[in-house]
Amino acid sequence: MRKLRSSIVFKSISGIVILLLVFTVIVSVIGYLEFTDALMEQYAEGTFYTADTAALNVNADHLQSYLEGGDQEEYEKIRNEFERLCEAQEATFIYVICPDQTDYNHITFVISAMNNRYSYDLYECGYVRETTNDEYRNVYRLLCEKDSDYAYVVRDRGYIETGAHITALISLVGSDQEVKGILCVQRQMDILTDLRQAYLKKVAIAMILIALLVIMGQTVYIHRVLLDPLQRIIREAARFSTENVKSQKKLTDHIRNRDEIGELARSIDDMEDQITGYISDIARIAAKEEKTRTELSLAARIQASMLPDVFPPFPERKEFELFASMDPAKEVGGDFYDFFLIDSDHLYLAIADVSGKGIPGALFMTISMLALSQIIREGKSPAEVLEAANNAICLNNREEMFVTVWLGILEISTGKLTAANAGHEYPALRKPDGRFELFKDPHGFVVGGMEDMKYKEYELQLLPGSQLFLYTDGVPEATDSSERQFGTQRMLTALNGHCGEHPEEIIGGVYAAVDSFVGQAEQFDDMTMLCIQYNGCGDSAQSLINDTDNIAGYDCGAGMDGSTRSTGGTGEEEKSVNEMTLQATLDNLPEVTAFIDSQLEELDCPMKAQFQIDVAIDELFTNIATYAYGDSTGNVTVRLDTQEDPRAVLITFIDNGVPYNPLEQEEPDITLAAEDRPIGGLGIFVVKKTMDDMSYDYKDGQNILRIKKKI
Repeated sequence: MRKLRSSIVFKSISGIVILLLVFTVIVSVIGYLEFTDALMEQYAEGTFYTADTAALNVNADHLQSYLEGGDQEEYEKIRNEFERLCEAQEATFIYVICPDQTDYNHITFVISAMNNRYSYDLYECGYVRETTNDEYRNVYRLLCEKDSDYAYVVRDRGYIETGAHITALISLVGSDQEVKGILCVQRQMDILTDLRQAYLKKVAIAMILIALLVIMGQTVYIHRVLLDPLQRIIREAARFSTENVKSQKKLTDHIRNRDEIGELARSIDDMEDQITGYISDIARIAAKEEKTRTELSLAARIQASMLPDVFPPFPERKEFELFASMDPAKEVGGDFYDFFLIDSDHLYLAIADVSGKGIPGALFMTISMLALSQIIREGKSPAEVLEAANNAICLNNREEMFVTVWLGILEISTGKLTAANAGHEYPALRKPDGRFELFKDPHGFVVGGMEDMKYKEYELQLLPGSQLFLYTDGVPEATDSSERQFGTQRMLTALNGHCGEHPEEIIGGVYAAVDSFVGQAEQFDDMTMLCIQYNGCGDSAQSLINDTDNIAGYDCGAGMDGSTRSTGGTGEEEKSVNEMTLQATLDNLPEVTAFIDSQLEELDCPMKAQFQIDVAIDELFTNIATYAYGDSTGNVTVRLDTQEDPRAVLITFIDNGVPYNPLEQEEPDITLAAEDRPIGGLGIFVVKKTMDDMSYDYKDGQNILRIKKKI
């Protein structure tokens, strides 16, 4: 039964039958009402005819005499005539009444006659009774007050003592033109009731016959034009879903409907063609992907083999302990670490983060790693290594990738660490028996970003028991499912939870803390960590601990610039601690970048935001130096202000050159290949996209350009 109810045949036929039923009911009701009105008019017309005939026998002036007992012979003659009319006209009652015209609440019967077919009791002459209801009372008033000469009342609802009937009423007017009484003729409506019931039976029988015909006809029709084609389509769809092989004969060869069923059959045929083609394509793609996965796996193994992965790396050296790890976000990554002994007393340490990921990042990582390791063997200092590597990478860096690098050389015998930072994350340092803290070392520009950049190096004196933790931004920027970042504070908490432990345990503790925080969220970036513990060299280690002069540089603020600065190319002193004025020449760009970076470091600006600001400074200062003053030279003022809630920096460039609004420059079409794009416009476009706000004013002969970056 459930299967039957869910079938299309049942649903379609039942819907049609329901609509047919509703239509029949509406038509039947209308026909019933029209039929009833027509019969009622016939009843009323015949009843009034009887009433008019009966009134011819009544002298209205004698009604009062009849009530007083006079003129009995005339009275009987009228009553007999009423009885004859009842028989002849099939009336039930003919009677004359005199209503109480004061309030019409009572009537007095004068003459009453009844058809012999009925056995009701007649009211005697002079009998007084209450008016039946308000409808009769209103009719009596209309007739007595001459508002109408004829009226009728139909009673066919509820309980009626004398059955359903119609009563015709006419007024009896005396010689003085006053209404003396009312003549009433009552006629039963048995015939009307019987006819209405017969009408309803015929409608019901017709409805049943029509429904049966519709069911049989619709069943045959639906099977022919709907069910049979649908079942063929269903069978073909089931077959294809199991075999995934096209049928030798198409559905449209069997189903030639030009309706939705035909469209469905054509769609199934098209679907089979497309799916079989898609399966073939998938097979080819799967083969290619398998080859790609194999190649990526090989690339991952090659990349892993480039990184030192044997720990402990120098088991014979007790002066230090070292461990490192790289966990790529994809099959291959753009992070790398490196370390090796330059000679018996100098250990090379490096950690880096390439701007890209995947295969491009891995290739750039390989180039950067090889360049750094090759140059360091030439005997250069960390700053010189970064400068040489930067120029070498910029020489053929068409994809404009870059890499952040922290690079250091540890003198093993003394614990002196010489390092330089090219836009990389701050390292974390731990004193003996102390806690890990961020060491805010001076930052230079990223490697590969711009040629001829200068880098600052600094020295740290590591004491026996000191630990240095290096990492890429994939650690603090690890994100959970709510888009919250792990952050440097959680990283420091994880580090300090493993103070004094072996470097491998420290790195394992950080990994565990990151995994617990991230949960099921997808790894967003490569995570690379390196940790070294300096143990010292026997007696020389103890002498270092006792020599306070050697540890003066260990404070976490070491290496930061002071609060006052020179102005660079002009020899003038700056106006305030956050403002400098210098000549608008390209030679002064490093001075401007260093000035801004020093203040950003004091504000704990994230490295990623600092790099974006440095790129914007490079573009905007270069534009001013190149175009503002034409062939002559002029000054430019650079000012940095801070803003709270949200925390942000505002950097302002002011020059007296020709008016120029860079915001009006048309944006480049970045969908085109680099060789197809017109020269210019890309730098300003990058600034707009990386800064949170950018505005321009020309006031009092000055170009005033502002950029804003939330930090």
